[in-house]
Amino acid sequence: MEWLMDSIRWSHIAFGFVGLAAFWVPIFAHKGGANHRFYGKIFKYCAYVVLFGAMASVSLHTIQGLSDGVTPADRPAQYGFLFFLGYLAVVTYVALRHGMQVLQQKREITSLNTPVNRGVAWLSIAASVAIIGYALYLKPSNMVILLALSPVGFGTGFGILKAIKGKRPEKKVWFYEHMGAMIGTGIAFHTAFAVFGMTRIFDLGFQGLISIIPWILPAAIGIPGNIIWTNHYKKKFGDMPVKGSAAEGAA
Repeated sequence: MEWLMDSIRWSHIAFGFVGLAAFWVPIFAHKGGANHRFYGKIFKYCAYVVLFGAMASVSLHTIQGLSDGVTPADRPAQYGFLFFLGYLAVVTYVALRHGMQVLQQKREITSLNTPVNRGVAWLSIAASVAIIGYALYLKPSNMVILLALSPVGFGTGFGILKAIKGKRPEKKVWFYEHMGAMIGTGIAFHTAFAVFGMTRIFDLGFQGLISIIPWILPAAIGIPGNIIWTNHYKKKFGDMPVKGSAAEGAA
């Protein structure tokens, strides 16, 4: 099993770095242009490899631990870390999958309101419930990290349900959903790099509560950034009233 874990680890690292670099091209490239589509596909495929690799790694480590007779009650922090990685992989996969689907259904996003897609959205919500339940029940030493990012699954799942049920009034719902999903996937990539890459490359050695920073910093920057950027495009596409437009209309 060791060779399998090593293979997953190195492919995870390789595709992770390529995906991390490819992510930034669509961000700044002309939306819908050749570079946007080409590098977006690279990022998508890298993301799928990384996410499925993470799920496989978590499963193998969990099986190995249980086969050795070590249970979550024995090592709550160790299993909490594993389950948290699995939680992030599941939620990120759900977001990425949705972000790709809305591109295929630009004209009628409500066509995505199928039992399978609703089930996948509820999977994201269930993942949040599970990680919160684990943290509160076993109270591992890293429970702050588990709880800090637990709302992401709720936001992802309920956001998808709202969109596919036609409860978003904007004209460019598919665009905002796609952009939000891809940025969310990018946040996950940067979180992994901050936690496993940057801290080791630069030997930062964070201790205590400050060790939480690499886990939450990408989300703390990316989520507000996504909101600001989405509002920018809403104004551009006429999905958000421009300040002063009502007064001008009355005049």
